[in-house]
Amino acid sequence: MHASGGYRARWDLVTPNWHTAFRAMTAEMTRRGIDCAAAPPVWCWPGRALRAATVRTTANLLLGDHEWAHGRWLLKLAVPEQFTLVTSYGAWNDYLAHTMGFADGPDRMDWTGRPTWARDQLQVTIPELRREWITRATPYPPDPETAARIAADPDLRIRET
Repeated sequence: MHASGGYRARWDLVTPNWHTAFRAMTAEMTRRGIDCAAAPPVWCWPGRALRAATVRTTANLLLGDHEWAHGRWLLKLAVPEQFTLVTSYGAWNDYLAHTMGFADGPDRMDWTGRPTWARDQLQVTIPELRREWITRATPYPPDPETAARIAADPDLRIRET
């Protein structure tokens, strides 16, 4: 980010069994005029930082120890709307499960951006991170339990920031 002023996700860092769903997301973004430049999208969750416990829960669900070990940042973004695709997180997870071979998921993603149930949340995908979209960046260390697991694992190292 410092050197180039931007960041694009990489396919080799996407879990292989997520590729089908991620490619569908990229195709929908392209259909709407959002150019991902052949890269997977970047995921964002609007308003999550308003409650620290929600941020921590989301981060712990999405990140493994190997990801925490390399350092993480909590970003506040101001992304122009024309670069965003808003979808239901619940619908996305149902579709993702289907593309991984679970029979109970829908075979098509609901791209409407409407929550599908009372506790559903919205997610936002963007084609890349641009320096000018970042309004705040805060180092975000792992919780004590995760930090202890990392410290006990000789294959993992927490990068000094």
